[in-house]
Amino acid sequence: MVKENVKNSIDKMDKPIPFWVILIIPFYAGALFSVILFPAAKDWGWLEAWIYIIIFAINIGVSYFIINKKNPRVIRNRMKVKKEGLTSLTKTSAGSDKFIMPILSVGFIGALILPAFDHRYGWSSTPFMVEMVGLVVSNAGMVIMDIAMMQNAFASKLLDIKEGQTIIDTGLYSHVRHPLYSGASLMILALPIALGSWWGVFPAAIGVLSLALRIRFEEEMLVKGMDGYTDYQARVKYKMIPGIY
Repeated sequence: MVKENVKNSIDKMDKPIPFWVILIIPFYAGALFSVILFPAAKDWGWLEAWIYIIIFAINIGVSYFIINKKNPRVIRNRMKVKKEGLTSLTKTSAGSDKFIMPILSVGFIGALILPAFDHRYGWSSTPFMVEMVGLVVSNAGMVIMDIAMMQNAFASKLLDIKEGQTIIDTGLYSHVRHPLYSGASLMILALPIALGSWWGVFPAAIGVLSLALRIRFEEEMLVKGMDGYTDYQARVKYKMIPGIY
């Protein structure tokens, strides 16, 4: 009976999420961005913001549809809000999210809010083509995140080690140990540029630095809680940027 319950649990984790749930995600993301950007900018006709929101919604909608068919477990893992696999060895490292996640949130929200006020008051001027480059780079970062999630079912938002979790060392994970953070860094840094603001790069940089700090605690947790992670560190030397970091 125990084995049967475990099998049913595994089967449920690998079962695609209902389509209507996936359909809600891009609309939710678009609405959230709209609520942050347009009131602060006091301009519901802000072209760059509309372009970014629409492309972002399409990106996340298409990618989650594909991921849900290929690797639904990672979406289910990323929807969890409670840590499950912590031990006395890994609890302290995983607890770092209590101060890192607020910093990351401030950086990400700041990368949205400052461009909105920048647009409202005209603090900086960015050529339209530069904005489009920012749009492409930001979405490229999202694509890297999507591929990382496709390749790693345990790419959770939480610092946690799930039961049955294994080390992924193929695909993007054969080049850097944290490709999800690589993509997130590109997305956050290029976001304010896509919205036409250089001032927004400052909080975006804070967000990226918080991700780099999080890696320190995440790897500390993985070394203590996963067999073979030290060997993986030796094989794949870079954390986020091949040949650099």
